[in-house]
Amino acid sequence: MNGGNPMNSFKDISSSVRTLFILVLVAGVAALFNSCNTKDYPRKPDRLGSGKVRWAETLTPDGWAMVTNEGGATLGYSKSSGLQLLQSDGYAFKDLNRNNMLDLFEDWRVDSDTRAAAMVDEIPVEQMMGMKMNPFGMGSVNADALDNTIKSALDLGYRQLRAAGSNTSGRVKASWNNMVQEYIESLENIVCIPAVWIADPRSGDVSEWPSNLAMAATFDPETGAEYGQLMSEEWRAMGISMQVATQMDLATEPRWKRISGTFGEDPALSMDMARAVINGWQSTYDEDGNDLGWGEHSVNNQMKHWPGDGAAEGGRESHTRDGAYNVFPGGQFWTHTLPFAACMDLPGRTKKVTAAMTNFSVGIEADGSPVGGERVASSYSKYKINTVLRGMYGWDGYILTDFGIITGKNFGMEDLTPAECMLAILEAGCDAYGGEGRNGRESVDLAMEAYELGVKKPGEEAMNEIMRHSTERILRTHFNIGIVDNPYLSIEKAETVPNNAEHNARGYQAMLRSIVMLKNSGGIIRRASAGAEKPTVYIPMVYSPATSGRGARPASANPAFNLKAAGEYFNVVTDALATKLTGPADEKGNRTVSPKDIIRASAAQIARCDFALVRITSPQNGNPTYMGFGGITTDGNKYTYLPISLQYRTYTANSEFVRLESLGGDMIEVTETSPDGYGDLKTLKKENRSYFGKTAIIRNESDLDLVLNTVSAAKKVIVALDVSNPMVFRELEREVDAILVGFGGDRSAFLPDKAFLEIIAGQVEPSGLLPLQMPANMETVEAQFEDVPRDMECHTDSDGNTYDFAFGLNWSGVIIDNRTAKYGVPPIIGEPPK
Repeated sequence: MNGGNPMNSFKDISSSVRTLFILVLVAGVAALFNSCNTKDYPRKPDRLGSGKVRWAETLTPDGWAMVTNEGGATLGYSKSSGLQLLQSDGYAFKDLNRNNMLDLFEDWRVDSDTRAAAMVDEIPVEQMMGMKMNPFGMGSVNADALDNTIKSALDLGYRQLRAAGSNTSGRVKASWNNMVQEYIESLENIVCIPAVWIADPRSGDVSEWPSNLAMAATFDPETGAEYGQLMSEEWRAMGISMQVATQMDLATEPRWKRISGTFGEDPALSMDMARAVINGWQSTYDEDGNDLGWGEHSVNNQMKHWPGDGAAEGGRESHTRDGAYNVFPGGQFWTHTLPFAACMDLPGRTKKVTAAMTNFSVGIEADGSPVGGERVASSYSKYKINTVLRGMYGWDGYILTDFGIITGKNFGMEDLTPAECMLAILEAGCDAYGGEGRNGRESVDLAMEAYELGVKKPGEEAMNEIMRHSTERILRTHFNIGIVDNPYLSIEKAETVPNNAEHNARGYQAMLRSIVMLKNSGGIIRRASAGAEKPTVYIPMVYSPATSGRGARPASANPAFNLKAAGEYFNVVTDALATKLTGPADEKGNRTVSPKDIIRASAAQIARCDFALVRITSPQNGNPTYMGFGGITTDGNKYTYLPISLQYRTYTANSEFVRLESLGGDMIEVTETSPDGYGDLKTLKKENRSYFGKTAIIRNESDLDLVLNTVSAAKKVIVALDVSNPMVFRELEREVDAILVGFGGDRSAFLPDKAFLEIIAGQVEPSGLLPLQMPANMETVEAQFEDVPRDMECHTDSDGNTYDFAFGLNWSGVIIDNRTAKYGVPPIIGEPPK
């Protein structure tokens, strides 16, 4: 495993040595490539073993054959699959199309992009359509055999497959991969294109790191680079070489649900963090931390959600129809593209991000007109993709749509058939269909129907060019990471590299650096004194109500901190739970916990404590569509639009700052009487999604009650907050003595108790800074523009500190350092690329 700094290519090598190294490297590559004129293919190979042989073959303990070329690529294949080796210039190559000739795409001495372009000619249109499928789960994952479902998918050309779940052992993952790759090699009528395993950010089978938002709170891009470097090693050991991430939307709308997956709201910080993280993921590094470019540890990343999804009107999220619109009342569409543009210019040798994922949203300008003149979801927008991303930015990477774009979230394209939607997606500039392909032959037939529509219009030549170019983009993500030459895995590595102790230790240190101390009245949190007795603390139980939708869970009541972990630093007093629960019955008929089942510690017990520790979560909204991706409606197909609140107490959206008329909204056909009074006139009218006068639903108001009740009983109170969105602090800040913040939530884990406890106990000095503004009230939340960074009035606490972007405390007071100097300036404003 690497211990070097991935941002530090050649830093420790002297200038002369560096120059010599580069010259030798270039000379070596040139020597290998000297006979590789790309026009001189296919070539007749030499007889295996003839002349000066520069390769050797061994059988691995896992049953596949490894071929090592002197100073060149390592090949992997199955000797029982039927795939044969070729020899040319003394080196070994794989005969991927079984023609007993060395083709351009088979020559590992040729650059990966050229090989990808050359292979396109080998692939029939139907297989190209198979390669565009990207379903969740195909076949039963096991270590023994492939079922007919996965075999049928591979026969159809499926090559971008979802990785096995985190509960699957490393041995099974590696064995499953090796069987899949061997089966692909055995297919005689299809050129051999190894499968790529793709995955969303994982937990459970990889080392634990802070969320993107928490990582941003370190204000340290090198932390992000280290994360990408170490995590890519773990992923490749499991065979996963494509991440459906990194998310880099600007979190300019404080109510949006996906903020924890972002690097915050500031363009400059987001740009630096996103660039560093992706550079770490994509490059392979040697033992000294030198960037080698693409290699065995490289993972392609999908920057998402192009062109940015953080300007969600009213905070509504685009996975459900009520969140279909991103709005730009401040005219900042181009600012939201800045993190993506940054990743097109990486500091390392992979040079630029290779893949992207689009968002679902329809963009609306301040005057109500659609961005680019297209009132459609981004996957269908020729303006956003072909004009802006591919044209103005000149980026030609692989684009996967977000999932369910054809039938569930085809905003603005509802009148099209599924085949027409598939064609429109390709014409807009996308390359593959997220989540599609579950039905195998039926899915490919539907895609072929889209192809035939394209042959009719725009025409066969134009349609074939779309197919060729999009397939080439997909193939680049197979060639650049080296799996075309060796797709096989070591079971030993798959069992030992992921989730290893060294990487977890690095991740934990990053977690510590991400914690932000907002308040520390009287220096209650300070450096621990050697030999001091353990303080006695009160840790109350926290009631968590049941949730529904994505990640549903039953009601629970647990101490605010793990008692065993807290016991390492403190003597602990806590509450008890009634032996007979009185909450609603679960699906098995067993009673669940209710708040009144908690038996609080006595006032006398609490009074004897030095202070109380309360860990709670920022306000959690209960709007039906906010809680999950089910698309729940309250009136048939019509949504009821409710405000999203950032405070615990009741919030009714009736201030002067609440929009009476929404910027976004579906165009609905209405029938009106014609002006002359004769007959009816059908017109399109924009739906009004205003929530003026409506009241928000908050699920965890009891968290605030817990804090205030604890304040009434304890001498001093320290609050640790799990924050997934900006929040209104005025409800609790003046009542407590210290506040620590850790970021996570939604799809990201919150920080472990130990991280907070080490800081509270004075073992570690806090160093995190706010990557988001904390609003003074809900009025400033309503007044701010969804697309504009850092435009709220921020909370000022009882100690006179303002909870603005880049604010944080350490033991000495307000942090002022090179990070605050660099990022604490006014935010960057984006402009169209020139």
